[in-house]
Amino acid sequence: MNLNGRLVLRIVMLLSLVTLMGCGQEYKDAGEKMTRYLNEKYGEEFVIENVGGGYGTGIFSTDTIKAEAYPKHSPRHRFRAEITKDFNKVWDNYMNMIMADKFDEKMMKVSQEVFEQKDIWVKSYLNSGGLSFPTRDLNNKNMSIEDYFKAEELYGIAIDVFIKSEPDIDKEREAEKVDQLVAKIVELQEFKNGAIDVYYLKPSSFERVSTDFFTVKVPIDYYRQKEVSYAHTFAEISDAKKEYTVKEILSHFDRGSKNS
Repeated sequence: MNLNGRLVLRIVMLLSLVTLMGCGQEYKDAGEKMTRYLNEKYGEEFVIENVGGGYGTGIFSTDTIKAEAYPKHSPRHRFRAEITKDFNKVWDNYMNMIMADKFDEKMMKVSQEVFEQKDIWVKSYLNSGGLSFPTRDLNNKNMSIEDYFKAEELYGIAIDVFIKSEPDIDKEREAEKVDQLVAKIVELQEFKNGAIDVYYLKPSSFERVSTDFFTVKVPIDYYRQKEVSYAHTFAEISDAKKEYTVKEILSHFDRGSKNS
């Protein structure tokens, strides 16, 4: 490499270092701003992580800085936060997490009725649409799920239903029950789109699901393992209508099952 080439390389390296140092301070300031904002908005303490990283694209290709956050008292409630580079606006989807917990309780009761058993655990995810966020002024954690649905137009939902099961599953009958569950979700008239996964867990796996779910790396892969569940099927909602027939739901059983 000639003298000019080495000089150019050193200049590029120096500029890169200066840029990274500047970003480091910007990320720190952004994290502190988001923390204060969330603390004041919800009246509890939060932890901010992965500032400038996490989901989506990075700081150099957007006008915002992204981060991940969770309340100090509940690390499992991880959610997205985002701030404009001028630090004037902050968005977050913590309310979706709070309302998902409330919706889980509702769906737990519905699922127990449909599947005719008590040993069921549900985890859902509310989606405001792509990388969108709930309305910024929504911060009443005590509001009902019904009032939240009226105030916030949601794009869709993903629901995981875990059932304590035995090896001899009547898949035809279960496909009918999954179809009934989807029909009840459609009747709510709250979601244009949805994905419903039903896992028939081995008893030992079911006893730990409410804790293991938040510690395994990829839950949807983990709970499809044959060592963990006896069977799995799924259904979908598209344009506020059932996407699959009972026969199709039956055909989904064990599709994508994995060996550990």
